[in-house]
Amino acid sequence: MTSTRLFLGLALACLTIAGCSDGTEGGKRATVYKVTGKVTLLGGPLIGATVAFGPKETQPVAIGRTDDEGNYSLTTYEQGDGAAAGNYAVTVSRFVAASSTADPASAAHGVNVKVSSSHNATVAKSGVNDGNLVPAKYSDSASTPLSFKVEEKDNVYNIDIK
Repeated sequence: MTSTRLFLGLALACLTIAGCSDGTEGGKRATVYKVTGKVTLLGGPLIGATVAFGPKETQPVAIGRTDDEGNYSLTTYEQGDGAAAGNYAVTVSRFVAASSTADPASAAHGVNVKVSSSHNATVAKSGVNDGNLVPAKYSDSASTPLSFKVEEKDNVYNIDIK
């Protein structure tokens, strides 16, 4: 239930950042195109992450969540429908509860994954300090190095976070 609240909170924040636009003009929805991909962190799938495509133009925000293999599918209006054509700043975040006793690297890759101490050190050095397993630059639309253009076709964008 906490992850659902977090996801909804992030979705609301993205809509606020995007100027509260729902991508409609006079009630007409923008045409959307399938956008899928896989998110990896330090070589493994990032499970339960939020992927947000924040528009650089007038298109609506599109959001997805990664599954147990790190795969995502974007949603603009209806589950998995995609994103409108245009340029986007892309953010990725994966929050864990502050009271969590889980190893951050294990939480990033799933519950039963064992990782080396050097892997843990890499996660610690990556800027994870606020409960977000993803380095801060990937979670901020102003600093994200991720930028994709959704085209009028099926789009696949894999994201490898180091």
